[in-house]
Amino acid sequence: MAVANPRPYAPILKIAQIDDSINASAGDITNWAPNLANAPAAGSAYGLIVTNQNSLGSALPSIRDVPHGHFQAEKIWNSVWNDYADLQLLADELIPGKCYFDTYDGAKICNERCQLSVIGIASNTFAQAVGKRSDTKQVPIAVAGWVLAFVDKEYPCGTPLTNNEFGELTEMTREEKMYYPERLVATYKRAELEEYFGSESSKVLVNKRHWVKVK
Repeated sequence: MAVANPRPYAPILKIAQIDDSINASAGDITNWAPNLANAPAAGSAYGLIVTNQNSLGSALPSIRDVPHGHFQAEKIWNSVWNDYADLQLLADELIPGKCYFDTYDGAKICNERCQLSVIGIASNTFAQAVGKRSDTKQVPIAVAGWVLAFVDKEYPCGTPLTNNEFGELTEMTREEKMYYPERLVATYKRAELEEYFGSESSKVLVNKRHWVKVK
């Protein structure tokens, strides 16, 4: 008995090759029918795309142009990457591990200690990111989990951190915690001693960063 094709609106999973680099096109589809016997090229990865289409053409649209369905599971595991990021408009250079503050023009690297409107740390260790747009420059800001960040020195675990004038993290003073509690960015965990972090197929340069817990 032949199996009928899924209805056009029934969510299905498709394996695709996607742009995995940290740039304006990250997340875009580069190949709908990759040869899984070959390792993905640098800056790309294989991923599951939830779509409503069973037959996808040869065109390579942005992922935002693909009809999407809903994906539901009891548990989804990420083997290595360990923070959750929200992509925000960027009005400055992108440096993973630096602290950013928000402006009407987009996020910029912090340049004043305990800065008004500090929004968090740029991440290149996220397991999942939301808010992707292909028509603008964005920065992935860690909003949950543990992330690699530039810290001015080592601290005891749990030390509350805010930003300094160089976009790094530094210990909050008693007065800052009292008068500006909303400017707590993270708490300190430890320095990362390895040169690279990640799996064998996908690694990022640590660049003397430290692990912190996003607040």
